[in-house]
Amino acid sequence: MIDTYRDKQIDRFINNEMAPEERAVFIRELETDGELQQQVKLRGLLAEAEIREAEKEALRTLTGNSRRKRLRRLWSGAAAAIVLGVLFFVGNSHRYAPADIFRTYYVEPVIEPSRGGNETAAILHTASGYLKQERAQDAIALLTPQILDSEYGEEAEWLLLCAYLYDNNREKAKVTAEAISRKDGLYATEAAAILKQLNEKYLF
Repeated sequence: MIDTYRDKQIDRFINNEMAPEERAVFIRELETDGELQQQVKLRGLLAEAEIREAEKEALRTLTGNSRRKRLRRLWSGAAAAIVLGVLFFVGNSHRYAPADIFRTYYVEPVIEPSRGGNETAAILHTASGYLKQERAQDAIALLTPQILDSEYGEEAEWLLLCAYLYDNNREKAKVTAEAISRKDGLYATEAAAILKQLNEKYLF
């Protein structure tokens, strides 16, 4: 017996019973929550098994009435399509949330004032501090194109990538990680590993 809000929510998602707004919110959560993805996947498999059992029962009880047979085929086909759609969605979802990748790879850059850009160095220290304070949007706002083109460009670009990850902005993080990995600089190896995880999906 389903007695929790989350279980009911998952069933309503699988059965396509959610309002469009609620479904959009649930899908956004599903994209970043690995545990929820597994719950939906398992519930989808269970629903598929229930459909198959219901079909067997229907075959045992249905008469030869052609109209009832057509209705049964229509019902089972629609139910199977919904379950397969949910399983495809979960199976094709990204494996890692950007914020989780941030926690794995983030290393505070070493910003050496000896390079001469004291004002730029101060801005990067501030941006780094914002990330520690969970203020990714503020860090992003500081990392302007001018800062990215400065003598601290590598450190600035790394901080920007980390800020996008923390902010769960997958697409901008992918673009930035790819750019860093191509430059063969200080953070090229980390950026390549991050890009790989950003692109990795559940496939089954």
